[in-house]
Amino acid sequence: MVKQFQLYRWLRFFFLLAAGILIVIAPIKSFNIIIYIVSSYIAIYGILSIIDGLSIRKSTGENNIAIGLGIGALFLALGVLLFAKFFVSLVPPVLGIILLVNGINQFRDSHEMTKRVQIKPYLDYLYSALLMLAGIVFILNPSKTIIFIYQLFGLSLIALAFFEIINSRIYRH
Repeated sequence: MVKQFQLYRWLRFFFLLAAGILIVIAPIKSFNIIIYIVSSYIAIYGILSIIDGLSIRKSTGENNIAIGLGIGALFLALGVLLFAKFFVSLVPPVLGIILLVNGINQFRDSHEMTKRVQIKPYLDYLYSALLMLAGIVFILNPSKTIIFIYQLFGLSLIALAFFEIINSRIYRH
Protein backbone atom coordinates (compact mmCIF):
# COMPACT_ATOMS: atom_id res chain seq x y z
CA MET A 1 0.00 0.00 0.00
CA VAL A 2 2.78 2.42 0.94
CA LYS A 3 4.76 1.56 -2.20
CA GLN A 4 1.67 2.19 -4.33
CA PHE A 5 1.14 5.52 -2.56
CA GLN A 6 4.77 6.48 -3.25
CA LEU A 7 4.44 5.39 -6.88
CA TYR A 8 1.40 7.64 -7.34
CA ARG A 9 3.34 10.54 -5.82
CA TRP A 10 6.21 10.01 -8.26
CA LEU A 11 3.80 9.75 -11.18
CA ARG A 12 2.12 13.00 -10.10
CA PHE A 13 5.53 14.61 -9.73
CA PHE A 14 6.56 13.74 -13.27
CA PHE A 15 3.19 14.71 -14.71
CA LEU A 16 3.08 18.05 -12.89
CA LEU A 17 6.70 18.84 -13.70
CA ALA A 18 6.34 17.93 -17.39
CA ALA A 19 3.04 19.81 -17.77
CA GLY A 20 4.42 22.84 -15.92
CA ILE A 21 7.58 23.00 -18.00
CA LEU A 22 5.59 22.52 -21.22
CA ILE A 23 3.23 25.34 -20.27
CA VAL A 24 6.01 27.72 -19.26
CA ILE A 25 8.16 27.06 -22.33
CA ALA A 26 5.45 26.78 -25.01
CA PRO A 27 2.17 28.13 -23.61
CA ILE A 28 0.40 28.53 -26.95
CA LYS A 29 1.33 25.11 -28.31
CA SER A 30 0.57 23.30 -25.06
CA PHE A 31 -2.88 24.80 -24.51
CA ASN A 32 -4.79 22.29 -26.66
CA ILE A 33 -2.82 19.39 -25.21
CA ILE A 34 -3.71 20.45 -21.67
CA ILE A 35 -7.40 20.73 -22.60
CA TYR A 36 -7.33 17.16 -23.97
CA ILE A 37 -5.48 15.88 -20.91
CA VAL A 38 -7.93 17.49 -18.48
CA SER A 39 -10.92 16.29 -20.48
CA SER A 40 -9.49 12.77 -20.69
CA TYR A 41 -8.77 12.70 -16.97
CA ILE A 42 -12.35 13.71 -16.16
CA ALA A 43 -13.74 11.17 -18.64
CA ILE A 44 -11.62 8.35 -17.20
CA TYR A 45 -12.75 9.33 -13.71
CA GLY A 46 -16.35 9.22 -14.95
CA ILE A 47 -15.97 5.79 -16.54
CA LEU A 48 -14.32 4.37 -13.42
CA SER A 49 -17.07 5.85 -11.28
CA ILE A 50 -19.76 4.27 -13.45
CA ILE A 51 -17.98 0.90 -13.29
CA ASP A 52 -17.73 1.17 -9.50
CA GLY A 53 -21.39 2.15 -9.26
CA LEU A 54 -22.48 -0.77 -11.40
CA SER A 55 -20.39 -3.23 -9.39
CA ILE A 56 -21.87 -1.87 -6.15
CA ARG A 57 -25.37 -2.21 -7.62
CA LYS A 58 -24.61 -5.76 -8.75
CA SER A 59 -23.26 -6.85 -5.35
CA THR A 60 -25.77 -5.07 -3.10
CA GLY A 61 -28.74 -4.53 -5.38
CA GLU A 62 -28.93 -0.90 -4.29
CA ASN A 63 -28.60 2.22 -6.37
CA ASN A 64 -25.80 4.58 -5.47
CA ILE A 65 -24.51 8.01 -6.34
CA ALA A 66 -21.38 6.75 -8.15
CA ILE A 67 -23.27 6.13 -11.40
CA GLY A 68 -24.74 9.64 -11.40
CA LEU A 69 -21.36 11.17 -10.59
CA GLY A 70 -19.78 9.18 -13.40
CA ILE A 71 -22.38 10.33 -15.92
CA GLY A 72 -21.96 13.90 -14.69
CA ALA A 73 -18.18 13.59 -15.07
CA LEU A 74 -18.61 12.39 -18.66
CA PHE A 75 -20.77 15.40 -19.45
CA LEU A 76 -18.25 17.67 -17.73
CA ALA A 77 -15.42 16.13 -19.79
CA LEU A 78 -17.39 16.82 -22.96
CA GLY A 79 -18.09 20.36 -21.78
CA VAL A 80 -14.41 20.99 -21.05
CA LEU A 81 -13.50 19.68 -24.48
CA LEU A 82 -16.09 21.81 -26.27
CA PHE A 83 -16.16 25.03 -24.25
CA ALA A 84 -12.76 25.41 -22.54
CA LYS A 85 -11.35 27.77 -25.16
CA PHE A 86 -14.43 30.01 -24.95
CA PHE A 87 -14.37 30.23 -21.15
CA VAL A 88 -10.61 30.80 -21.05
CA SER A 89 -11.01 33.71 -23.45
CA LEU A 90 -13.45 35.31 -20.99
CA VAL A 91 -11.05 35.17 -18.04
CA PRO A 92 -8.86 38.23 -18.83
CA PRO A 93 -11.67 40.71 -19.57
CA VAL A 94 -13.70 39.61 -16.54
CA LEU A 95 -10.60 39.65 -14.34
CA GLY A 96 -9.69 43.04 -15.80
CA ILE A 97 -13.10 44.47 -14.94
CA ILE A 98 -12.81 43.09 -11.40
CA LEU A 99 -9.33 44.58 -10.97
CA LEU A 100 -10.43 47.94 -12.39
CA VAL A 101 -13.46 48.14 -10.10
CA ASN A 102 -11.37 47.09 -7.09
CA GLY A 103 -8.74 49.71 -7.95
CA ILE A 104 -11.38 52.44 -8.21
CA ASN A 105 -12.95 51.33 -4.91
CA GLN A 106 -9.54 51.23 -3.23
CA PHE A 107 -8.79 54.76 -4.42
CA ARG A 108 -12.21 56.02 -3.30
CA ASP A 109 -11.89 54.37 0.11
CA SER A 110 -8.38 55.78 0.59
CA HIS A 111 -9.52 59.23 -0.44
CA GLU A 112 -12.52 59.09 1.91
CA MET A 113 -10.24 58.01 4.75
CA THR A 114 -8.15 61.19 4.35
CA LYS A 115 -11.22 63.19 5.41
CA ARG A 116 -11.24 61.39 8.78
CA VAL A 117 -7.51 60.93 9.34
CA GLN A 118 -4.89 63.53 8.53
CA ILE A 119 -2.62 61.11 6.63
CA LYS A 120 -1.92 60.96 2.90
CA PRO A 121 -2.19 57.28 1.95
CA TYR A 122 0.38 57.34 -0.86
CA LEU A 123 0.86 53.57 -0.80
CA ASP A 124 -2.89 53.03 -1.06
CA TYR A 125 -2.99 55.41 -4.02
CA LEU A 126 -0.12 53.55 -5.66
CA TYR A 127 -1.78 50.22 -4.99
CA SER A 128 -5.10 51.38 -6.45
CA ALA A 129 -3.32 52.84 -9.50
CA LEU A 130 -1.55 49.53 -10.07
CA LEU A 131 -4.84 47.65 -9.75
CA MET A 132 -6.50 49.95 -12.26
CA LEU A 133 -3.54 49.69 -14.63
CA ALA A 134 -3.56 45.89 -14.44
CA GLY A 135 -7.33 45.88 -15.04
CA ILE A 136 -6.96 48.08 -18.13
CA VAL A 137 -4.17 45.86 -19.49
CA PHE A 138 -6.27 42.75 -18.93
CA ILE A 139 -9.23 44.34 -20.71
CA LEU A 140 -7.32 45.82 -23.65
CA ASN A 141 -4.82 43.01 -24.24
CA PRO A 142 -6.56 39.77 -23.28
CA SER A 143 -4.49 37.44 -25.47
CA LYS A 144 -1.19 38.38 -23.81
CA THR A 145 -2.73 38.18 -20.35
CA ILE A 146 -4.13 34.72 -21.07
CA ILE A 147 -0.62 33.58 -21.91
CA PHE A 148 0.75 35.26 -18.78
CA ILE A 149 -1.87 33.67 -16.51
CA TYR A 150 -1.31 30.32 -18.21
CA GLN A 151 2.44 30.59 -17.63
CA LEU A 152 1.82 31.42 -13.96
CA PHE A 153 -0.30 28.27 -13.85
CA GLY A 154 2.62 26.35 -15.33
CA LEU A 155 4.96 27.73 -12.69
CA SER A 156 2.51 26.69 -9.99
CA LEU A 157 2.43 23.15 -11.44
CA ILE A 158 6.22 23.02 -11.23
CA ALA A 159 6.04 24.15 -7.61
CA LEU A 160 3.38 21.51 -6.89
CA ALA A 161 5.64 18.89 -8.44
CA PHE A 162 8.40 19.75 -6.00
CA PHE A 163 5.93 19.73 -3.11
CA GLU A 164 5.02 16.19 -4.17
CA ILE A 165 8.68 15.19 -3.88
CA ILE A 166 9.00 16.87 -0.48
CA ASN A 167 5.83 15.16 0.74
CA SER A 168 7.08 11.88 -0.65
CA ARG A 169 10.23 12.23 1.45
CA ILE A 170 8.21 13.16 4.54
CA TYR A 171 5.75 10.27 4.21
CA ARG A 172 8.46 7.76 3.32
CA HIS A 173 9.39 7.46 6.99
